[in-house]
Amino acid sequence: MAGSTACKKESNTTRPATGNTQNLEQLILNFEQKLNSGQKDGTIYAIDSAVWYVEALLNYNLGSEGIECSGITVDTIETNLLIPSSGEYTLNQLETIYSELLDKITESQPTNTIVFAADLYNYQVETVMVFAVQVAYATPLTPQLKSLNDTTGYWYWGGDLGMCDPDSGLYVGMDATDVLEAQIGNATSGVWTNIQSFDILPPWPYDPNFPFDIQYLQPTRLFYAEGPWVDIHDFCIPPAVMNYYLSSNGIPYLINELKPTGKRFIYCAIDPIWIDAYSIGHQGAFVFGIPLH
Repeated sequence: MAGSTACKKESNTTRPATGNTQNLEQLILNFEQKLNSGQKDGTIYAIDSAVWYVEALLNYNLGSEGIECSGITVDTIETNLLIPSSGEYTLNQLETIYSELLDKITESQPTNTIVFAADLYNYQVETVMVFAVQVAYATPLTPQLKSLNDTTGYWYWGGDLGMCDPDSGLYVGMDATDVLEAQIGNATSGVWTNIQSFDILPPWPYDPNFPFDIQYLQPTRLFYAEGPWVDIHDFCIPPAVMNYYLSSNGIPYLINELKPTGKRFIYCAIDPIWIDAYSIGHQGAFVFGIPLH
């Protein structure tokens, strides 16, 4: 996997304490009680603990459990704070960060969606600490996708052009990325902690045993094609190739390679990417975490 992935954020959400999920939930509830207290108890937090607690509380209060859904849409929301001279954050400061992010996440939430997961990270800009959260909103899976075992299940690679070849004109507004994301993604929502996310970016992961010899299609575990723009612009992915990307040699292979120890796969977001006039592909964001329940 060397050279084929880029981490969207460092693993800076170190768990403040170990233990079972009941203990984790109590940690979150205790933190919320401290935030809501008119008389703050003077507790201060290092940046990794601050990120962990705010992220965990956002997921606890915004997340839903047991809702079957798909159609992941990811939005990045930010707020910032001057870096304290001590380098540690008070409850008053974290109350401000939490409240601002909560309000922005709610205001940005598309109609008829749920918050699937909120992935918080931080980065420094001069004297300011930026708190950024990648929010995954999810919607019910509609319309019902054509079975991938159907030999007429050809899909345009991107562009929301729908199906191609024998089924040309069907499901316009969707494309292969929607099918792959829906089939690979975790379809049931939950409440998560210790979230960590990765991107699959160029160069795409190579498969030495790639089973197809199709013009312009490259032997990678996630879709990638090279050729004249006039030929690849509307590349049509056959069902056998779609099934390969969904097999243990395709996207699931990448997920298993990326999965941090002790964490579970939460969701993926597969998107089309136009690289240049001679190359197109799919990029993926893969998110892992620890379930609270």
